Amino acid sequence: MPIVTVTNLAKSFGAELIFSDVSFQVDPGDRIGLVGPNGAGKSTLLNILAGREEPDAGEIAVARNVRIGYLSQMADFQPGNTLREEMLTVFAQVRQWEQELSALAQRMSAPEAQAQPAVYEQLLQQYAELQTRFEHAGGYTYEHRVSQVLDGLGFTREQQDAPFAQLSGGQKTRASLGKLLLQEPDVLLLDEPTNHLDLESLEWLEEYLSSWSGAMLIVAHDRYFLDKVVTRTIELAFGHIEEYPGNYTKYLSLREERMERRLKEYEAQQAYIARTEEFIRRYKAGQRSKEARGRQKLLDRMERIERPQDFAEMHFELSPVMDSGRMVLSARKLIIGFKKRHEPSEALFQCADLELERGDRIGLLGPNGSGKTTLLRTIIGEIPALGGHIQLGHNVRIGYYSQTHSGLDMDRTIIDEIRQVSALSEEGARSFLGRFLFSGDDVFKPIHALSGGERSRVALAKLTLQGANFLILDEPTNHLDLQSRQFLEEVMSEFEGSLLFVSHDRYFVDRLATKIWAIEEGVLIPYQGNYTEYRRFKRPLVLDKPTVEKKQTVEKKPEAAPTRNKKRTRTKTRTIEDVEREIEKAESRVKELETALSEAALQADADELMRLNEDYEQAKARVDALLSEWEELADVAS
Repeated sequence: MPIVTVTNLAKSFGAELIFSDVSFQVDPGDRIGLVGPNGAGKSTLLNILAGREEPDAGEIAVARNVRIGYLSQMADFQPGNTLREEMLTVFAQVRQWEQELSALAQRMSAPEAQAQPAVYEQLLQQYAELQTRFEHAGGYTYEHRVSQVLDGLGFTREQQDAPFAQLSGGQKTRASLGKLLLQEPDVLLLDEPTNHLDLESLEWLEEYLSSWSGAMLIVAHDRYFLDKVVTRTIELAFGHIEEYPGNYTKYLSLREERMERRLKEYEAQQAYIARTEEFIRRYKAGQRSKEARGRQKLLDRMERIERPQDFAEMHFELSPVMDSGRMVLSARKLIIGFKKRHEPSEALFQCADLELERGDRIGLLGPNGSGKTTLLRTIIGEIPALGGHIQLGHNVRIGYYSQTHSGLDMDRTIIDEIRQVSALSEEGARSFLGRFLFSGDDVFKPIHALSGGERSRVALAKLTLQGANFLILDEPTNHLDLQSRQFLEEVMSEFEGSLLFVSHDRYFVDRLATKIWAIEEGVLIPYQGNYTEYRRFKRPLVLDKPTVEKKQTVEKKPEAAPTRNKKRTRTKTRTIEDVEREIEKAESRVKELETALSEAALQADADELMRLNEDYEQAKARVDALLSEWEELADVAS
């Protein structure tokens, strides 16, 4: 039974329709990823579900006693509290019961209570009832849970005991996430929960949410995170939603299949319409005019298939104007940090000798605050090293992307910003910016009026004009939607120069990196390979085994049981192979029906189209159900 039901939801801002006819259900234990391009209305939908905004139409029904928790980007904390004290406010009732239990224990130990059996018995009964409530509410574990969450989110003991007002913006967002997790609502609404988390905290959050018993609806641009946490995907795009079973990777596969089928249906119908219209034009005044009028009536009654809409994509490439020498960068006895006026210098990390050769693609990893951005700024010469030296190689031409977009002039328009670094005419600049999804009068917007994603696209546009052979990128995927991240991966994978980049997007690191430089406890350590290989090296396989491993072993035992039990075991257990065979048959049936639908559309057979469409929807539902079953079996086996 659903715990949240959304029916025909619609929302507009002024004359702009954001979405309409949005309907879906959230069942207990659902793990839903909400995806779609920037500006599609994902955050707006979460705000409506959380009761922070009102829809223009439709309704939301929440089951009785179901609590919805929303990750607010604005922290609602008491500035005077320490971070730990603020987390403990979640357990105010439990702590009050703890005090009452202590008071009851003191009263029972008093001589006057022990001298009166009736009074003592009454106190003992009160204590027992209160202790049951206290234990059921987690009274004996709540302090440990607070420590577990704060440690997992990367807060040091000093930060936990410091006033909340002293935390940075990113730390406050992490604190909001921690407080929400401790409240344990029945439905979690998480809008970009991975923002401001380093890789260690990201992995902790994935594990924490994987064992979460409640439902969740998550907006995130981290594909690795979505693949690990969600089991169902809802796409919000072009004002409507579409649902897909499975995680983000499965969604991409199913969406591509769905788009291909719809395009074939559209093109088949368009071909039929063109042929029919040509027949009508040719014979409408001749001997076959009656037949022509009949075909015109069929066309008039035909339900037209709309051309399927797909996401807009950037189109650009990065080309070095010249090759660098073999050695791109070398460093000796480097100490990275800050020199402060009238104060001692602050060293962040040090490293032994480093070399970066032409064609290297290096992912720079490390906790927040460890000095990743400082290293990049030291290499490009913005700040000096505290010790050692850096040497750039022959013909090295650097292109730098700042995560804060510091290279953009906020007072310029987009087109002026581009023309400042190129010899493009206005018409040429407009054409060039079209490849970065800026069209029409958008090119005359001032930089300061742009969203984070739009500024990122301007910064990428400037980067392509530099002709650099050594790209230094600081969080280039920040603010980009999932489709843009995937395209940027493609562009960077084809870049013929050298890369040094910082990113919390593990798919991005995995796809591009040939080496990892990791900052660990104040030392930069180089590793060969991508993120997966680095993680495998850092964490032995035994530590990566999920907690279901023991359960998996237990479930496998019947296979080794005596022969007389084998038949009974086979009738009860379905294997991944069984389900895969059924999926192949079901998908073959879907393809047969797709062909039949195309033929029926060409023949304009309305009755046959209706019958085939029903069979097609049933066949697709069968495939979806089998895919869900396959994923459940695969989770247990992994």
